[in-house]
Amino acid sequence: MALGAIELATISRSQDYTTIKHNEDNKGMVDQANFGEQVQKSVEQQAREVQSKDDLEWRESRPDAKEKGNGNYSGDGGSKRKKQQPRERMVVKGKGGFDLKI
Repeated sequence: MALGAIELATISRSQDYTTIKHNEDNKGMVDQANFGEQVQKSVEQQAREVQSKDDLEWRESRPDAKEKGNGNYSGDGGSKRKKQQPRERMVVKGKGGFDLKI
């Protein structure tokens, strides 16, 4: 097995390598801790602030038979819809065979 130049080289600053390796190993835990802190801060902020409703006019829409409502159907009931063409069927007949004598 041949050894390349990279494999024979020594690490000049082993302190830097160990620090980088340590950071790579702990990245998952650090990311999880940061995410947990962000969630906690947002929960606390929402608890302190006044929350506004998205739709304040939901009480205003009163359905009435006299007026045109939101649930009206404006179609023609499908009278202009294309009729579905009957599909062709393939009928399987009995298995046949033939005899050949020479």
